[in-house]
Amino acid sequence: MSNKRAAPQGGNRKKRNKTYHCAKEASGSKAKNAFNLLPGMKGVLVACTRGKESRAVKEAMDVLSEYADKLYPKEEKEEKEEKEDDIEASIAKEVAEIKDSSSDKKRFTNITTGTDCLVFIRATDPVEPVNLIHTMLTDMHEKQLKKTRYISRYLPIQKTCHANLPEIINTGKQLFPPCFEQKDDEGKLIAKKFAIVCRIRNCNKLSSKDVITALAATVPEGHKVDLENPDYTIIVEVCQVSCVLFPD
Repeated sequence: MSNKRAAPQGGNRKKRNKTYHCAKEASGSKAKNAFNLLPGMKGVLVACTRGKESRAVKEAMDVLSEYADKLYPKEEKEEKEEKEDDIEASIAKEVAEIKDSSSDKKRFTNITTGTDCLVFIRATDPVEPVNLIHTMLTDMHEKQLKKTRYISRYLPIQKTCHANLPEIINTGKQLFPPCFEQKDDEGKLIAKKFAIVCRIRNCNKLSSKDVITALAATVPEGHKVDLENPDYTIIVEVCQVSCVLFPD
């Protein structure tokens, strides 16, 4: 006769709640695929290893903050004398310092792109993405520094817009003048050669050909296309419903 204890009867036996776990996973997936890149933002578009986006965000935040601290140092606040016995004033000061510190961290913010291998770090004033990335990459190249493991490319983004031709054209007109309106000492226009590179991800409403044709038409007369040796390369990245532009 077997000595095995019979399984308990009734409703006391606990079962794994599969529905709960599936819902939780679905919720997490939905959050991961959320899209928060909005028009009017500036920052840095970061290309990274697939599946390592979260680690790339941390790497980007660290290295961008390191160089931003050098280029845009925090203004030192004048220390105010306070009485040691003024506990209320002391507490108020500590709270204010915590708030200031928390606010400063928002100089860079991770903005979800909902796209594999692509991370967007939003920057706020006084940070200028082009100056920041140029300084950072120059320093890393000259000193042979490798500060990241999962990041393969940084693109400084001056402005984002909706992914439709009218807004892309309008944004291009705002960004192009510094590149294509330069004049010599006699006041004559300096002719420039340019190329346009467009990459579209998770968006079937636009084609690279249409975007390139539309943007090329916004470049003032006197300049010409040169795909082999351009003075400026206009980089366009379309991600779902948003577009980022960068004249390099």
